[in-house]
Amino acid sequence: MHSALNPILYSPETVKQKKKPPACDSCKARRVLCHPSINGSPCPRCTTTPVARRRPSKLNSGTVSAGPHSPASPSASEEPEVLRSDSPSTPIPLSPRDLARYPELSPELVHHLFECMQNVACKLALAASISFDHAIIGPGSKPTSLADRSIFTRGADLRDYGLRRTPTYRALRAEALRLASEVGILLEPSDDNATAGMARSSPRLSWRMTRTTEGETQYQTWAVVHLQHVRILCEAWSEMHLGPQNASTWTGLLLMEVMETTLRREPILVSEYDQLLITGREPLSLHNLLVSFQSALQARNEQALVPFTALRPWLFHVTRLARELYERITGEFARRNPLDEGAVMEFISSLNKLHSIRALIFDKEKEDITIYPRDAYNLSSESDSSRPTANYGRQGNGNIMLNLRSCAYIMSFSRATLVIALHRELSRRAAVSVSIQHPEPGITPPMPHWAAERLALLRREVGAMADMTAAEIARGLRSLPNLPQLAHGHRGAVLAWAHFCLNEADATGTLSPGRVATMERLSDALKLIGYAWPLPLGLVERLDGYVQAHRQALSANNFAEDEAMFLGMDMDMFPAPFDDDWMAIFVNPGGDDNANGNEASPAPQEW
Repeated sequence: MHSALNPILYSPETVKQKKKPPACDSCKARRVLCHPSINGSPCPRCTTTPVARRRPSKLNSGTVSAGPHSPASPSASEEPEVLRSDSPSTPIPLSPRDLARYPELSPELVHHLFECMQNVACKLALAASISFDHAIIGPGSKPTSLADRSIFTRGADLRDYGLRRTPTYRALRAEALRLASEVGILLEPSDDNATAGMARSSPRLSWRMTRTTEGETQYQTWAVVHLQHVRILCEAWSEMHLGPQNASTWTGLLLMEVMETTLRREPILVSEYDQLLITGREPLSLHNLLVSFQSALQARNEQALVPFTALRPWLFHVTRLARELYERITGEFARRNPLDEGAVMEFISSLNKLHSIRALIFDKEKEDITIYPRDAYNLSSESDSSRPTANYGRQGNGNIMLNLRSCAYIMSFSRATLVIALHRELSRRAAVSVSIQHPEPGITPPMPHWAAERLALLRREVGAMADMTAAEIARGLRSLPNLPQLAHGHRGAVLAWAHFCLNEADATGTLSPGRVATMERLSDALKLIGYAWPLPLGLVERLDGYVQAHRQALSANNFAEDEAMFLGMDMDMFPAPFDDDWMAIFVNPGGDDNANGNEASPAPQEW
């Protein structure tokens, strides 16, 4: 029935097309499915997989080097070797030439680098207070450099820069405090950690215009840590390591801490043991120092050394007086008791001796014994090698003058801080005495009449001293060593004296030409400080208002004459412009003489 085949389905041509070509020899050897083509081209499997499947050969552990006459493979030079990411890491031998390109990292260097990374946040936060980059201060005008004389000039109002940098600085400071707590700066004493603790404890880095409990506790914590690190480091140092230069530097750092706490009427954390640990021994008393300096200034060959040798004992005594001021007069325990008049009179006597020492060294009232910097330090245009002080400090006249200005500046402002703190306390005591003259029965006994009169007498004496000190502050601002020293070192002092002048002006209603000149100097200084820090609202405007009102009331000639008489002849004692050296205080003039191959400067005499 179906014996006949369908010629279409079973034709010879159809059967021939369905026949598969034979497999190639390569696929037969590998026993894999072959895909031969009809036109005779090679199998695609053979083309894409040319390597036979066999056990991989083991690599020799040794390094196989080519013979001296073997030709280099061109593919090796053209295409670099690519290593798989999942391959095990094996040491790659390097030639001595390759090793020379990499510096050797000693364990000490690695430890130092890790310490730098721990403190980098603190350094960034501190640098943000002076940075002029748009990332810090935001959009707007900016200086070309920190030495841009078109921006950093006397009388320039830079407060806008401080306001613009406020948000970024606060964020960086908060991050620095957080990271410092995480890495354990509080627990590991070192030079860097002690410096970081000082930076974080300083209220200049806290932007606190008003004091809060949280901020106050934070400041005290970092201040205690800083001083504890200093004690541990100084105890580990040998007497040779803690030389005159390091002792002066650390004494100055302790003074900065003491001045800040004195302005805020807080406990002095620097003890007498800390001072002796750094200075080695207690210097002469203030009276004996004054006599010694008078003798040294009369000897012409010792005049050049007096300002620098006087600085260290000056710092020691100011720190000691600040501690005594808090413990006996302004502290919480002293306020619970009647005023210790003996302590106040003794403190006033010490302040007068400090004033005499500074006037003896830097003022030009007595020609026979007073230093004239241009003469004593051979700062004239013609050098005279026969002078006994001509070889002192061969680094250059500019460096010597900068150090002289630093000495005069720190002496003026450190004593001024003690004066303003004493004046504030006596003013507070006087206000309290007035309020309790008619107290409520059974609450507070009235102050005796004789005690109120004694307090008024002491207040008048300290008030007259404060008026003279305000004039010294004006002269100190005139001889400003550099802008950073003002902004970072004495912002609190300038603010305190600005408030003092305003309070006196509000109370009296009239101002002398000298006081107007002082307020003008303080206003100019605050406008410069505003580059780094925000200022209390309306403070500069109030100062400028008094200056403008009283300047218009006086004739221009009389005002200029009275101002010159008030400021004194030493207002141009250091006429050089601002210096852009941001770390110039407590630098020993002549410290690099040995490195330069010159004759070493005479060593300062110990007092």
